[in-house]
Amino acid sequence: MKRTIATIAVIAALAAGVIGVASSATAHPYKTVACTNCHRASSAVVITLTRSSSTTTTVTYKIKVTGGSGSPGWALFRGTHNLKHRSLSTGVFTVTKGKTYKVWAVKTGSGARYRTLIAK
Repeated sequence: MKRTIATIAVIAALAAGVIGVASSATAHPYKTVACTNCHRASSAVVITLTRSSSTTTTVTYKIKVTGGSGSPGWALFRGTHNLKHRSLSTGVFTVTKGKTYKVWAVKTGSGARYRTLIAK
């Protein structure tokens, strides 16, 4: 009987840990798939990209995530490579001119959306 109770306690603790991680998930560098794999697609999420500076080979953009509800986050992808991510509503990133990227934004209560960016 003591083993059964101990086993149940261990299983409950592990489940609580998994649930705790899932409920507080943020953009992670190992994520290589679309944000809509974990979040539903949402037109309520708005991504604003503003070009702030450039050199002969790179461009720097400011990002702002608005609309929707819940905690914000964003990620910059080139193919399946997660180049940069933040659990914030604003940020700055620098990319190579002439390349194509996907900029994802998430609001945990609303969902995810992306914009294709061709760096110019």
